[in-house]
Amino acid sequence: MSGSAHTMMAEANDRHAHASGGNKLVSLAAAIIAVLAALGTLFSHHRSITALTAKNEAILTQARASDLFNRYESKRVRYHVYTAFIAAGLPPTQAGKDTLKDLADKEQASSLATFAEAERLEKSSQEYEDHSERVLSSYETLEVGTTFCEIAIVLVSISALASTRIFLSIGCGLATIGLAFLVYGYFQAH
Repeated sequence: MSGSAHTMMAEANDRHAHASGGNKLVSLAAAIIAVLAALGTLFSHHRSITALTAKNEAILTQARASDLFNRYESKRVRYHVYTAFIAAGLPPTQAGKDTLKDLADKEQASSLATFAEAERLEKSSQEYEDHSERVLSSYETLEVGTTFCEIAIVLVSISALASTRIFLSIGCGLATIGLAFLVYGYFQAH
């Protein structure tokens, strides 16, 4: 009987040592995966804000470009009105014709500069738009990685409650996939 009790005690100690070691592994895995999920959330929120900022800059820059295109059009209209007056012979004196010619030349020169600036702003707006799209794509990838990590935390936690390694293995596998998405998403916008 003492041999049997000794054997039972040894087996109980072995099970306790195995369970304690397993709980430490599960706790460590859950903590590491939780940190990955937190980093994924941090980076995805940052990307979200960056994408919104770039989108807003694109909209503002496009509005400025539209204003300049409108200003260009009004300068072109004034230029054509001045040249039409000159062609129609409406200023009866040479001084009047010279004044209108000077005004037409100024409108011509300034309209070309306004048009060039409007085109530059429109190009800048498109660059902001493209940047916003890249960052938004990175945000979405980071969100997928974070979701994988969050699911992995749940599975690792279930493995602790169910005392089975299968959920731990699946959870660690999902965390690895999540980490791959997080790394890819982080470098996607750069």
